[in-house]
Amino acid sequence: MEAGSFTAAGDRAGIPKQSISISLTRLEARLGNRLLDRTTRKVRVTDLGEMLYARIAPLLNELREADNDAKSTQQQVSGTLRLAAPYETGWLHLAPALMKLLKAYPDLKVEIDDTREIPDLLEQRYDIAFVKTDAGLPDSSLVSKRLMAMDRAFYAAPALIAKRGLPRQLQDIESWPMIVDGEDTFWDIFDDGREIGRIPVRPSVRTPNVGIRVRAATEGLGVVRLLSTYVEDHVKREELVRLFPTFLSSPLKVYALTPSRRLVPPKVRALLNAFEAPQIDI
Repeated sequence: MEAGSFTAAGDRAGIPKQSISISLTRLEARLGNRLLDRTTRKVRVTDLGEMLYARIAPLLNELREADNDAKSTQQQVSGTLRLAAPYETGWLHLAPALMKLLKAYPDLKVEIDDTREIPDLLEQRYDIAFVKTDAGLPDSSLVSKRLMAMDRAFYAAPALIAKRGLPRQLQDIESWPMIVDGEDTFWDIFDDGREIGRIPVRPSVRTPNVGIRVRAATEGLGVVRLLSTYVEDHVKREELVRLFPTFLSSPLKVYALTPSRRLVPPKVRALLNAFEAPQIDI
């Protein structure tokens, strides 16, 4: 049910799909009911199969946790580390830590999925997921660790500033075209850690893709709020100008999420230790 097919289930479990089919047939014979309706094209879960899975899924998750806890007692950093992370987080922060980790532990393998959603770590068998947000995390059974908080600022192309005039306060850009992140509803501005202004966003471009936001800003299509890391080269080339240079916007936080377990596997602990960026308290 979790893998979606016999072939995928066999790949995940590391056994032939024929063995999966034989085990299921044996279970159905013992129960006296079909759990899956199978054709040559697809597999459909029966009502009884749905009910049985709903009952045993929590037990399976506990079994996986016990398995992970047992493996975590082995201090060797090896095996496969499965990660989920947004593209920009992987490029900017995760990649340096991973390169350091892989050089230190040549027996370790890494699989990375690009996702902006918080995955089901147990069901999808991720060891760790990375999330970036400017708000808090939703309630979850996952264990979260804040890795860093990165300040953001406002930028615009010189041509747009010449057309609109240099803004003196945040409210001055309220009527400007805005290039915003996927979930932005407002922009705020901070002075020495204290919020001093806030405006609603009225986007002319909305996208979670940082590359598109930067390109649109350099083309003079609007004002943008970004990490300085993304635009420092454009600022040096005078393609973008930082607005309100003595102020910052609220920081973007990066969290590492791991399943709730008593013992952290060595490969996960080693990755978290590879992050050298200090946390910034606000």
